[in-house]
Amino acid sequence: MRARRAVAAAALAGALAGVLAGCGVEPTDVVEVGRPAQGAKRPGAPVKEARLYFGYPGGLIPVSRPADAEVTAEEAVPLLLLGPNEPEKIRGLYSELPRMAGRTVVTTGEGTVLIQLPLDVTRLTPTARNQLVCTAAHNGVPGDLPPEEVRVTLSGGGRKVPDQLCDRRAGVPGQAAPTVSPAP
Repeated sequence: MRARRAVAAAALAGALAGVLAGCGVEPTDVVEVGRPAQGAKRPGAPVKEARLYFGYPGGLIPVSRPADAEVTAEEAVPLLLLGPNEPEKIRGLYSELPRMAGRTVVTTGEGTVLIQLPLDVTRLTPTARNQLVCTAAHNGVPGDLPPEEVRVTLSGGGRKVPDQLCDRRAGVPGQAAPTVSPAP
């Protein structure tokens, strides 16, 4: 009885393998479509691009712009203040940062960034604040901290929003806005 079951099971497995092997799928050559995939950068390698953060319906999204050398926070923030370029606008990206008349000063330290703006920083939306914070934190900041640990202080108009961390979900309903304190 057991021998019959074993023979039947072996015959069934052989028939099933034959059916699956002859399913009619023909082999094909490689089909070239578009550019090669671009993935994560090699850890520790200098990144030759500016990483800017713009709004989209769901929070913030990083945008990479090519550069000749590694981009510092001091260089990236002024690029952000210019707003998205035409291709980025076509993709639906936007900036909540207002046009600013006056000088913006960006100063970096070990794991910290201070951004001084010519306006009251407490009047910026959470999305606008995080555009600045994430852009500064994800571009060259001394100290080799991960961007999520870089502390950014926004200052302007006699007010200060200290020790902000990048939160790309900012502006999404249900997200808390950063705390605000007056500048000393």
